[in-house]
Amino acid sequence: MNQNEWLKRAMERKQSGYIYQYYELEKCIKLSLEKGDIHLMRDVLNKYRISPLPDRMSKEEAVLNDRANAIRIIDTAIRIAIDHNVNSEKACSLGEIIIADISSVTNRNELIHYLDNAIQLFIRIIKEEEKHAYSLRVEKCIRYIQQHIFDELKVKDLAGRQQISPDYLSNLFYCETGINLSTFIHKQKIKEARLLFSYFSSYSINDVATMLSFKHVSHFSALFKKYTGLSPKEYKIKMNSASFENRGAVR
Repeated sequence: MNQNEWLKRAMERKQSGYIYQYYELEKCIKLSLEKGDIHLMRDVLNKYRISPLPDRMSKEEAVLNDRANAIRIIDTAIRIAIDHNVNSEKACSLGEIIIADISSVTNRNELIHYLDNAIQLFIRIIKEEEKHAYSLRVEKCIRYIQQHIFDELKVKDLAGRQQISPDYLSNLFYCETGINLSTFIHKQKIKEARLLFSYFSSYSINDVATMLSFKHVSHFSALFKKYTGLSPKEYKIKMNSASFENRGAVR
């Protein structure tokens, strides 16, 4: 395609109002993320779903535009998350996973459902970046754990980063938080696992255990059962069932 054809098609898109619609949509997405308002976010996505497609577009072009807009929405979510103190590596890595999955979606309704889950996830991780009234050492420890949740985390390594002994850090952490440091690490990893199972149902138990740096799936499963009351398999079944019921209710 030569330059004139590109310019012609760009003008057709502009005349259709499609570009303007997305600009307004992005402002609404930004607002819903900043407010952490899931209901507003769903209204925004519903508007995206029912927006008329440009008359001059073929079905293939429409699908490509849906994907492009979905990617723009995720890019917006990444920027807002980073602006709200979510670790940039975590936000970008999450965004890359979501965008890679979006590339394989061809059904418009499935894409909307996927975006709903993805943006809910971004809202949750933004909300979780709250301040704690802890000492600087404990605050740094918590922040590091949250930002490196997919890494193998050991008390001795966390202490070494602050050039203090593991026993000193463990005692300080327990005195200020009321929870054992090792237990806190495990709970944070299981919390992350629940998010992954809830929003990315295609991930297997082994996938999530590996992502969270568990050497043995059996250890991961035992901790998951301990802190949630359900095995990973039971939790996935529960989430899949709830997702199916919600989709039925929406229709």
